[in-house]
Amino acid sequence: MSRGVLAWNRLATLLIGLLLIALGLAGILWWLDVPEGWPQRLQTDRALALTDDPWWPWALGGAGILLILLALRWLLAHIPDRAVSSLKLPGSSAEGRLEAKVRPIAAAAAESFASTPGVRSARGTIQRDRGQIVAKLRATIEQQADLATIAAAADRVSAELRQVTRRDDLVCQVNLAVARTARDLSRVD
Repeated sequence: MSRGVLAWNRLATLLIGLLLIALGLAGILWWLDVPEGWPQRLQTDRALALTDDPWWPWALGGAGILLILLALRWLLAHIPDRAVSSLKLPGSSAEGRLEAKVRPIAAAAAESFASTPGVRSARGTIQRDRGQIVAKLRATIEQQADLATIAAAADRVSAELRQVTRRDDLVCQVNLAVARTARDLSRVD
């Protein structure tokens, strides 16, 4: 969520809260007969006459469509944008900015991890998750794969990612799924 969306949420919450407090206080004061000149009973005749006008259903339908569009816009603004297209590299300064595209970096990391014996396939992405940059590798491993070898390869790829990007704040997350069908792991050298 962006700062603008957070600011609008807080402003809307403040305004709605103040409106509800004001309505509650007005209701209590009306019930206690504190303000003079307020009617003892509400007259709804004029409001009921409005509903008989031919324009009323159109106005109500238009207001409903507007509210639906505003609600959809509000919901879409709350979808987290985790995509990272490039990483700012160390060495950037006022003279220039060093950036690296994340898609090739993630693909190379996944390819390196997929070359590990026992790993059938791997995919990689780099995302922003809760303010942190996370390289996510999703791999499918064979049923009889050696987990110690795979864990060592995951540590190696994670270290390589930090070394390539020169970012110590980069976190690597490896998700493993075991293949449903077994394949023969024997190799011919």
